[in-house]
Amino acid sequence: MQLFDRAAMRARIKAKRVFLYWFIPLVFVCTLVMTYNAPTYYVCSTSLSTEEMRATDINRPFTLNRPENYDLGLAPSTYSIAAEDYNEVIKSTAFICRVLATHITTADKSFEGTYYEYLMTQHHYSWLTTCKHKLLGKKRYNSGEDLPALDPFYPRGAAAEAIGLARSNISCKTNNRTKLVTLSVNAQDPLVAAMVTQATSDALYEFTTNNFLDKSRLMYKQLLDQIALTHTRYDQAVRDGDATRAAMLRDAGYSFERQAIILEAQMQNHKLFTTLNNVSVPMGKAGPKHLSTAIAVTVILSLLVLLYICRRELLQLVLPQE
Repeated sequence: MQLFDRAAMRARIKAKRVFLYWFIPLVFVCTLVMTYNAPTYYVCSTSLSTEEMRATDINRPFTLNRPENYDLGLAPSTYSIAAEDYNEVIKSTAFICRVLATHITTADKSFEGTYYEYLMTQHHYSWLTTCKHKLLGKKRYNSGEDLPALDPFYPRGAAAEAIGLARSNISCKTNNRTKLVTLSVNAQDPLVAAMVTQATSDALYEFTTNNFLDKSRLMYKQLLDQIALTHTRYDQAVRDGDATRAAMLRDAGYSFERQAIILEAQMQNHKLFTTLNNVSVPMGKAGPKHLSTAIAVTVILSLLVLLYICRRELLQLVLPQE
């Protein structure tokens, strides 16, 4: 006995052929119109090689991310932020506010101002989102003069909306094996996408550099204090006539002095990552994919309709047979 009647299924589909002839083209056309209404966007990206990835040479005993070489009895910590944490840095409100303050220009020179002003006055939405904003009574800004100031501690209104838009437009991915960092920015203007990508890369470099220098200066100060303390203890051991202790303290002082020299040199040449793929203005649009989206939606809805039409026969697969 067959699990379901195929002839009955074909008969049901044939009985609904007129509906299907109208339904499938209508769904395709409606989906195509809705996707064409969605604003197009461009994607710009850049690749960064972190110092952590390049500092693998065993002939380099002292590297930026290996503070264990400094024998100061301190808790283990890294000098520079790990590449895996860059995404958390970029998504932070304070970092986003800094990117929003970037001065940008559109490709057609129709707008010049900050990225914050651009998002609030030039950003386009689909008609569904526009209707939703009108129903909610959301204010539309025509100029940047009426915008509230960006406050990373307590963003409100337009500032909070701009931070959310910028956070969704900027992405950071890190390859856990190679530590390669890829920054990507979506924007509705190609030049804006490139300028915001460059601004994000520059802000990340400055943030990580300042973090490294702050930790390095603290470590350097502790090294100098340790050197001074070692010299004092060495002089005391010499006065006490303890040759063994004096020799140990002398060697320790030489080691600390060498470490201080190396750390000072690293502070002067503190390149934490290198740009592998320079920022360039994207030439082609990245989305949305109108035709592929319309085909996918049409196929899915058509399959759901066919399943509904043949629901009785398909239920025989799960219901007990008599």
